[in-house]
Amino acid sequence: MGIATAFCLTPGIGLHYDPFRDLTQVLELRALLVTNRLYTRKSARTAAFHALLFRIPGQAAALVSYVVLVRWLPETEYGAYSLLYAMLPVIGTLMSFGMENTLGRYQPEYLRKGENRLANRLSRNIALLRLITTAAFLAAILVFWDEIAPFFDIAEYRDHFVLFALVIITHFQCHILSISLSAHLLHKYSVGLTAIFSVLKVVGYALAFWLQMFTLRTVILVDLAAYLILFACLKYAYSSKPDHRKGERTALPPEERKRLFRYAAYYSFNDVSALTLDTHKDNFFIAAMLDRVAVGAYSFAYRFNEVLGRLSPVYLLETVVQPLFVSLDHRKDSQKIQVYFSLLMTAAFAVRVPLLAFAAAYHRSIVEVLFGGRFLEYSYLLPMTALFAIGFVINVPVTLVAQQQEKAQFVLASKVFGLVGIAGSLLLIPVMGVLGAVIAGGTSILMKNLFIWWFVRDLARWHNAGRFAWRAVLIWGGFALAVLLQQPWVAGQPTLELATGLVIWSAFFLLQIRAAASAEERRTVGDLFSGRERKLLRLLGVA
Repeated sequence: MGIATAFCLTPGIGLHYDPFRDLTQVLELRALLVTNRLYTRKSARTAAFHALLFRIPGQAAALVSYVVLVRWLPETEYGAYSLLYAMLPVIGTLMSFGMENTLGRYQPEYLRKGENRLANRLSRNIALLRLITTAAFLAAILVFWDEIAPFFDIAEYRDHFVLFALVIITHFQCHILSISLSAHLLHKYSVGLTAIFSVLKVVGYALAFWLQMFTLRTVILVDLAAYLILFACLKYAYSSKPDHRKGERTALPPEERKRLFRYAAYYSFNDVSALTLDTHKDNFFIAAMLDRVAVGAYSFAYRFNEVLGRLSPVYLLETVVQPLFVSLDHRKDSQKIQVYFSLLMTAAFAVRVPLLAFAAAYHRSIVEVLFGGRFLEYSYLLPMTALFAIGFVINVPVTLVAQQQEKAQFVLASKVFGLVGIAGSLLLIPVMGVLGAVIAGGTSILMKNLFIWWFVRDLARWHNAGRFAWRAVLIWGGFALAVLLQQPWVAGQPTLELATGLVIWSAFFLLQIRAAASAEERRTVGDLFSGRERKLLRLLGVA
């Protein structure tokens, strides 16, 4: 990590910029005054608009591609596919060396100051370093494949891994370009092109199925082709749209390089320790102790909740919210921070609670209709993963407050709960199977988020918690009653049950949205979104 940072900070070789700290003075949530033409109230609203406009269809396409994979791939091959993709967070964290976090943390600072040359140099050098570290790690896996692969029951997939290695390399290069475009508030490219990427995968899968070539190898080839197209488009957008010629400096003074080095060093350790909390790592435990079908079932349940959960406004606007939120001064703007934290919590729970209710009521119908009955015996995992996802939702708001107060030591210390999750998996998987992994992983992440909250609880106050809770109980208690009344009319007809259930759920969901926000939160939303979109927000009852 230190080597990576030193490379980026060496005069004439690389530099650093700051997205989440010095945006502090430029991007105030309520009054983004024009200190720099890049970061204005108008550009922030435009970025938020593009994030919403493209992320929703992008997530819808991702859901379709996920359903297609589960339905059309054999269960063992879907398990192998899940294991291959589980390598992305492993490689991403072990070989991160704090690079992406440093890029995201410091790039906007240089852009705000008009030092676009520094910002561009940092992005290019981090992309090169990520390429080198990722390629080296993948080469090491190939060298020791015969020793590693049998342990996870994927020895026969060596050729597939060689092909997938190109997917991994391209994935990280695309991620770095997306971070850089987002720092320029060019979300219409960073988010829009990613949405097109998801659509391209669906089209590729459909073509492969039509040609009767839908195999694991073909799926990986489709993913690789989509990633290569995404990379080419992101590269073109980043090279041609922002102005990279502004600014005269090409090097940083020694004291500033040390500061950035310390930041990258911290996040290097933080990233590695975060791996113990990543649910994807459970795929390897399940593969070692159970089989590939169990891996597929676990991945199927978590992926379903992950795709739907990312339709939450907190995730849809995360790349816009983060720099704006952190821009506040926690000493001067404590009241604002509490209002924004409360709003984020309400927005997160207003989506997650309804998803839990729907999964609990219709998990068997969902599997039978959407997934063709694949993993039907594991359908109970859908509400279980949705239940633990309720605990996950506090991660973004709580971490933002910790980051804003510069309490990074508690974020790092919280990763110790990953060891609790690993111990839980080792104990529970042999006894409870896949459910043991869900309980162990979900509990450890909940404990980690509550640990961070404890040290920022002076600012991280959800003022609307009590009001939201009793209203949610009334609304979803009514939904449960409606589901019971529905059952005699649709028994034995999963398609009809799911269709009518979706109509019933939608009515209660709209009621939840209207009832969720407090008066203060609705005023805040109205202040933040004061353009033409305000009419729609008022109609929904959130502004």
